[in-house]
Amino acid sequence: MANSLEEEILHLYQEPGIGASYTNTYGEENIQSLVKKYRTLKGDGAQEMLEMLIRFSQSSDLATCFVSVGVLHALGKNEDVQEAYRWAETQENPAQIISHFDIGKSVADYFTST
Repeated sequence: MANSLEEEILHLYQEPGIGASYTNTYGEENIQSLVKKYRTLKGDGAQEMLEMLIRFSQSSDLATCFVSVGVLHALGKNEDVQEAYRWAETQENPAQIISHFDIGKSVADYFTST
């Protein structure tokens, strides 16, 4: 079961492709889908997904990390968001990463305010 949850979460990161359509220019659909998925999980499943989100928020893949920060922000995981920002400060191009994090948070604020 754990592998199928992980695969489902990874699929939500990848589909639809960020920038592939007007409705997903900044990963809006990915962030919405991931927030919705997290809110359906309980117990171990929710913990597993949270651990993935935290791990991916410090990924070398810019799309993955900014979507993760957006989802963590939408879920109110402020300490995990701040940890991602601290990680970004240690990277080669922190300003680029941080600006993407800011976009992810703004997208989350706009598209997941329920």
